[in-house]
Amino acid sequence: MRLLSWIPVVIVTLANLIGLAIDAPAVADWSQVLLMPALTVVLLAMPREERGPAWPWALGALAGSWVGDSLPKIMPEDAKFLAMVSGFAVAQVLWIVAFTRVPRGRPPVPWTLLLVVIAIALLAVTVPHAGVLAPAVVVYGLLLLAVAYLAASHGVVGAMGGAFFVLSDGLIALGAFRPEMVDWPERDLVVMATYVAAQALFVAVILLTRPGRTSRASRTEQPA
Repeated sequence: MRLLSWIPVVIVTLANLIGLAIDAPAVADWSQVLLMPALTVVLLAMPREERGPAWPWALGALAGSWVGDSLPKIMPEDAKFLAMVSGFAVAQVLWIVAFTRVPRGRPPVPWTLLLVVIAIALLAVTVPHAGVLAPAVVVYGLLLLAVAYLAASHGVVGAMGGAFFVLSDGLIALGAFRPEMVDWPERDLVVMATYVAAQALFVAVILLTRPGRTSRASRTEQPA
């Protein structure tokens, strides 16, 4: 049943990516609204007693991301970007809390340095063009860096999720403030593919690092 709970995620993601690929805005828009609810099903498919202490924060992060996906679709054109960023900023904070509620290690130093370099580069090329939104861009960039760092502290799955999240949000920021740098037809397709991958991997981190989870190897090593 836990594996079957991922089927809606796969279906909705394919609908969204196909909608973008064939330039069907209605399909792409409405399937995007369903992405985070589909991931919520995966999170809630785990019995409550096995979810660990981080699941409410992860659930809140998915809700914040859903607001970021959905609210811009009903907002005036000049408020769409701010509505999207506001929802995702809340989601970033909640992912930070979620990743600190379960046992974690420390990301490799090269990974940390790479994150810092990428964050500085993104801020350097976007902040000067952000106008009155410059302070918000800086705060959001720091939140994004914190999420990627803490996700990577949970191993390869978290590190991949953090990398995809940085790539997705980085492309969004460049598209908003430096569109000439990402002026290629498949940009939206890459943004959504990496965004869904990041969120799915973050959910996987929560499910894989719940307290009391014991590996098959450790069980077989226990005395009879």
